[in-house]
Amino acid sequence: MKSYETEDKARVTPEENNTASEQAPMEVASPEQIDEDATSQKVETLENTTGAKNSVGTVETAYAADVMETEGINDTDVVYEEEGVERPRKKSFAPPTREQLLIWLPFWGIILLGAILRYWGLGYKPLHHDESLHAYYSLQLMHNMENWFSCFDHSVSCYQYNPLLHGPFQFHAIAFVYKISQLLGAYDNGVNTTTVRIAAATLGTVIVGLPYFLRDYLGKVGTLLACFLLAVSPSMVYFSRFAREDIYMACFTLLLIVGAARYIRDRNPGWLVIAAVGFALSYATKEATFLSLAVFGSFFGALVIWELGLKKSLRTDVASNAQGAVYLPKTFAPILLAVYFVVLGIAAKIFFGWMKNLSIFITDKKNIPMADLYVQGLKEKTVAIVPWLGIFLGVYVLSVLAREIFGKTPQPGKRNFIARHIDPTKQPVLDTIFTMPWTHWFFALLAGWTIFILLFTVLFTNLSGGIGDGIWQGLYYWLQQQQVARGSQPWYYYLMLIPLYEQIGLVFGLVGIVRCLTQPTRFRLFLVYWFLGNVAIYSWAAEKMPWLMIHMTMPLMLLGAIGLEPVVVTLYNWVKQRRMEHVSFGSRTQVALGASESAVQLTSPARFKSVPPIKGTTALLGVLLALLLLLPTLHNMYEVSYVHAADGPHEMMVYVQTTTDVNKVMAKVDALDQKLYGGRHELSIGLMDSATWPFAWYLRDYPNVCFKFPTGCPTIAKTIPVIITGQEDIYNTQAQYVATPGKGPGYTLHQYHLRTWWDEGYKPPVCIPSKTQSCDGEPTWGGVGPGVWLSYGGSTPPGATFNLGRAVSNVWQWWWQRKAIGSTDGAYDMALFIRSDTGITP
Repeated sequence: MKSYETEDKARVTPEENNTASEQAPMEVASPEQIDEDATSQKVETLENTTGAKNSVGTVETAYAADVMETEGINDTDVVYEEEGVERPRKKSFAPPTREQLLIWLPFWGIILLGAILRYWGLGYKPLHHDESLHAYYSLQLMHNMENWFSCFDHSVSCYQYNPLLHGPFQFHAIAFVYKISQLLGAYDNGVNTTTVRIAAATLGTVIVGLPYFLRDYLGKVGTLLACFLLAVSPSMVYFSRFAREDIYMACFTLLLIVGAARYIRDRNPGWLVIAAVGFALSYATKEATFLSLAVFGSFFGALVIWELGLKKSLRTDVASNAQGAVYLPKTFAPILLAVYFVVLGIAAKIFFGWMKNLSIFITDKKNIPMADLYVQGLKEKTVAIVPWLGIFLGVYVLSVLAREIFGKTPQPGKRNFIARHIDPTKQPVLDTIFTMPWTHWFFALLAGWTIFILLFTVLFTNLSGGIGDGIWQGLYYWLQQQQVARGSQPWYYYLMLIPLYEQIGLVFGLVGIVRCLTQPTRFRLFLVYWFLGNVAIYSWAAEKMPWLMIHMTMPLMLLGAIGLEPVVVTLYNWVKQRRMEHVSFGSRTQVALGASESAVQLTSPARFKSVPPIKGTTALLGVLLALLLLLPTLHNMYEVSYVHAADGPHEMMVYVQTTTDVNKVMAKVDALDQKLYGGRHELSIGLMDSATWPFAWYLRDYPNVCFKFPTGCPTIAKTIPVIITGQEDIYNTQAQYVATPGKGPGYTLHQYHLRTWWDEGYKPPVCIPSKTQSCDGEPTWGGVGPGVWLSYGGSTPPGATFNLGRAVSNVWQWWWQRKAIGSTDGAYDMALFIRSDTGITP
């Protein structure tokens, strides 16, 4: 390369860099150019910190040496894990440079796109059963907090954490949105289907922007691609418009990863606090955080084992004279890692077997009272211990502060006993753990614990109960649910669901996995482990629901960006090279025709790394493939989010969704109230248990709702103007209340669909007991299997087998025409009964 191409950028000060960027247009260099610059910068940083005692500076240089020397990675990969970190500017205000604008504007454009996709028509879809629960109890919480002091009296019914409804965060968040919307004068006094989902849409948009903080690991182009894939992903968009806890948890999980990755990178305590906040909020959102802990914790353990193994050389220290030593690993790291995963697999099998037995035991009716009593004892002991832990922590902090006051703190740069045995170049994670200042740990712990206390105690109104429930009740409930297995979905459920919707993310995500494994860095390997671990653990878990897929698609989109990045960068450089060659040829032609060289600016294509034609053509084909895959992905996103958002029979991602018939029923109720009471919401309504949700929320403005009809209001049961019932109560109610000759006016009824769902013929066939198979614990309802179902849908001929052509045709027609693969008859009905003498027909 030319001298001006390899100039050491690490020597340029921020002010000089800004000036240079303003004078010259920004050029996107090839990966090879960037890698050489980044490597030279890391070498310069390493030279500048030689002999220094600052552990932070050591950690910043650790990745280059560790990745290149101990893991055998080419220098062309370093840039994708860490580019040069932007150095802090002076606090004086300065307008953004051209280079900064060229970086920021695409990011903000993609975030804006993500926000539009998430907020547009947010309230059109009726509330799902689960959404109505969250919306209703959030409304109760808002009312509770309006008279906060009354909630300290536990005889008053105020919101308290209940793991059946998952963590308390979403209720606080939705209640907060209600209150802000109320103060801003939003319609329906700030409480409506739009405001219910604003928190979900907001955090879904935050997810789109969070990869920006991982640009040191993903690269600038990779980060842009990650943000874009997250912005348009069908599952990420749909569930960002859905008031369930999973999108909140996904956001906080990514926040935890960003905080931890950035803290290891630059040791800024703010990032560790952000990581702690992300974990605390995830824990306060959903019990599935235990699954995240299993995935992240096992990877962290593997990383620690690997770094421990790097200290001991296998070839030179142990087997230097052994025959075939050249085939052995350089260090003990691979051997220790293999042993770790063998031990981890055995331990996991034992642990999950014990957990399954425990779940069976505590859900046995005769054992439930004993299990409840045991958990209550754990809560009481925890509440008794927590104050002492706080006192101990306070004493420790005071003792450290006292040592600092009296000048007995360790000298700057002096490493403790364990840290002295750690090589910060080869063991950056271990070095981070054992050289962290105590203040970093303290403030991270303080931030996480504060969030836990605030949310689980419901702003201090339930201190004793909230602490115990927050630590034990969620785990207890999660164990109980392992025997419930809601949805009864097969193990391959997500292997069908994700390919149906996420075409570009899936294909390039698989490419990204291959690239991460062939050109590994710690962060790349973490992404692979995160994705595969989530697929495995959520496929193993008893409850499988479509909203859980976002915990797999989110890391898949990051992997997709890694797979797509080299194609995009190579194509850009190839096009740039061709253009520069054309300009150079035109300039030489002008000189040959007599123009002076001073009048013609010659631009040399040598400024760009030469891209061979075959490589450029391959990149072009890769980008064309990406665009082709993007088309069905965008079409799926549009269909599921805006066209069929409440159409369960035509969307596999839409699970047992409330239909728009709910709006028709409410229109009838409002019309009757308008006729009888002038729209003052004084209408009496009988609501049976089978229709409580979502109508408890939709009837929130009607104070005269008789819940548990008819036993809830026996005195007016025979004269109440309106009755709403679910499917199992329709016929009994019809027999009792529909008009009959000589028995008064009676009622007229109309039957509607309350919920509909996607055909589940893809489930395995029902187990048939035989001499060799008992079928104990097997589901009592099934389908025909995925292959036959994809081939024939609901009309399966006897003896049918998988037919590839029919399967491809059915999937194609569903993609572009939304022609359902199976039956569209799956529905749970409701009935509206209106007294005949009201003059309103149901």
